[in-house]
Amino acid sequence: MGATAAFRVVFAVVALLALTAVPAHSSDGRVITTSLAIDPQATTTVYAGTYGGGVFKSMDGGASWSPTGLTNIYVLSLAIDPQSPTTLYAGEDGGAVYKSTDGGATWNRIVLNPLSSGPCGPCGGVLALAIDPLIPTTIFGGTDVIYTQSEDGFLYTVPGAVYKTTDVGATFSIVYSGPTVSMSSLAIAPRTAAETPVTLYAGHTVSPWWVNSADVLNSGGVLKSMDGGASWDVTGLTDIDSVWALAIDPRTPTTLYAGEYGGAVFKSTDGGASWNATGLTGVGVSALAIDPLTPTTVYAGSDGSRSGGVFKSTDGGISWNAIGLVATGRVSALAIDSSAPTTVYAATDGGVYKSTNGGASWDATGLIHWLHLSSVSLNPTRVAPGGASTGTVTLNAPAPAGGAIVTLYSDADVATLAASVTVADGATSADLVVSTSPVTSRTAVTIWAGYGGVWMSAALTLGQPIALASFSLDPPNVTGGNTSSGTVSLSAAATAGGALVTLSTSNAAIATVPASVIVVAGATTATFTVSTSSVSAPTSETISGTYGGVTRSAALTVAPPTTLSALSLSPTTMTGGSASTGTVTFDAAAPAGGAAVTLSSGNPSIATVPASVTVPAGAISATFTASTPACASGTVTISGTSGGAVRSADLVVTTAPDTIAIQAADYFATKRELAVAAKSTNSTAALRAYVTSTAEFIGQLIKAVDGTYRGRFAWPVDPKNITVRSSACGSGTKAVTSK
Repeated sequence: MGATAAFRVVFAVVALLALTAVPAHSSDGRVITTSLAIDPQATTTVYAGTYGGGVFKSMDGGASWSPTGLTNIYVLSLAIDPQSPTTLYAGEDGGAVYKSTDGGATWNRIVLNPLSSGPCGPCGGVLALAIDPLIPTTIFGGTDVIYTQSEDGFLYTVPGAVYKTTDVGATFSIVYSGPTVSMSSLAIAPRTAAETPVTLYAGHTVSPWWVNSADVLNSGGVLKSMDGGASWDVTGLTDIDSVWALAIDPRTPTTLYAGEYGGAVFKSTDGGASWNATGLTGVGVSALAIDPLTPTTVYAGSDGSRSGGVFKSTDGGISWNAIGLVATGRVSALAIDSSAPTTVYAATDGGVYKSTNGGASWDATGLIHWLHLSSVSLNPTRVAPGGASTGTVTLNAPAPAGGAIVTLYSDADVATLAASVTVADGATSADLVVSTSPVTSRTAVTIWAGYGGVWMSAALTLGQPIALASFSLDPPNVTGGNTSSGTVSLSAAATAGGALVTLSTSNAAIATVPASVIVVAGATTATFTVSTSSVSAPTSETISGTYGGVTRSAALTVAPPTTLSALSLSPTTMTGGSASTGTVTFDAAAPAGGAAVTLSSGNPSIATVPASVTVPAGAISATFTASTPACASGTVTISGTSGGAVRSADLVVTTAPDTIAIQAADYFATKRELAVAAKSTNSTAALRAYVTSTAEFIGQLIKAVDGTYRGRFAWPVDPKNITVRSSACGSGTKAVTSK
């Protein structure tokens, strides 16, 4: 397929099934199942829709599965005629509905969109199907939005819609359509008489890639029609994420549940007029089922993106319990055996599971299997223009007699390959060749392969050969004996086997590197280590790398070790309570990472310093603070140590205390009161009284206008002797007079 050929880009907004991202089987071989239907008259007959393999059928309650006549397609939904269970319908990802009237043995394809002549409708994937239980010739289908890119690159929308047929699929008509709305779930309310109009609910979502604010519906929610789709109303559930699942109480049709793919189950008891969140939140809900005999029992399947598995409520949604299947990925559908409601089936990303005890335990059913493509690869994934790449397609099992023809195509004319390749009888893989044409700039190409309903892709890049784009060292300056880290960067990601970059140095006696470094496949960079030797003088070396015919280099400066040359203080003489600034100095610039100097004080009671100070890389000095307490006095030595070198400086701390004269110290025993009067030679000082023998604080004296400090303090016993201390460092002591 050429680059200019028209092609359709499908965004499955709510299906969440990307062809290139999801394999058809899990790692243990179990298939991804998307939908379920149980024969209401023979409940051991179960149908399962699969992602790529069509519809499978079990007639023994899931113990074994056989392919039906509908194979190699992506089935998103299933519905079974409740009155004639051999008639069933399958909605496909391509936008059509398939119908079987013989229990799946043969199928007829029905085009859903009556306005199109295209093979797929065109319409989005058929996400939901609902059959009128009283008039099964009436069927509804819900589709998702698709975007179609024309040959000239114009992107237009094919709306999601609700379709209706009243003649068992012979013709369909659109009963609701929204430009950016996907109709992700449908449910028909039970009624007692066939002549009563059908009440239909439709869960919807809006494409995250294209939101038109003019649309009536610009968020997820639930719509309701009470006349079989002729007219529609918005219910009370709006402005939420996509509604992927709906379920209606079979005994009370005004009670219904909506599963939000964004993380909750909502409940309405008035036919959708109002809704309330149930006890299940924070779980992306992809499936719902109600016990037909006990409708307060509700099951919810998770999308697997947050808290996976199946949840169960036995009180109408008030409370929920996780009941298993956590490791199976998304639970796309749940089905309950109407004759034995404790038997529940779950369609998951890991196959179909079954519980016979209401979800207390689960067992995998029989293996669903079909021959399909399991991988496609290219080697190399990057080629020069005009070059070629060899590809390999691989099946999940040996090809049958006559071989398996795998369809191939490229999404660009600059890369061509055969239309198909045959995997020989009994083989599991075959090779192919992709040829390329010249391009003027780097070009991305996708090579597609498909077989057995499964399409997979591999990326190919056309561009100039990969070369060394840059070469760097960090740090570019080191002290001899230390290391630097080198980084090589390629112009594009290395191909399979990696890219070997050759390394060299201008003087191996001073700087050494490994002979080479490998950039691993898929990466663009790799690192290596440069080791250095001690030098007596600064030396500049050149480190180089070569790849793809291109050499890049970087300079490395190797310096001798730095030495602590001095420690100084400013000022060197100061009054206690103030600070001095210290400076440590090296004889050369500090290396990468800086140079640490350990600091110490000869007498911390006179001056304190931090434990260390670091001279930043490239600098020769750094400062620190030497702090002194108030009233300190004396000479202290401040020292710094680095690399075995010790440098010191003396700091002289002086204090001139004031003189304290205690004029009175009287204790009145009957009042248990102490009276103190004192004077200071410092008019701004603050005076405090203490018990001399215990240093217990008595109180602060208040200065009067005559300059005398006085205080009267309640005190339990005669202190015998008191000391008055000044904030200006002076003190005085006096015996107490008892009165």
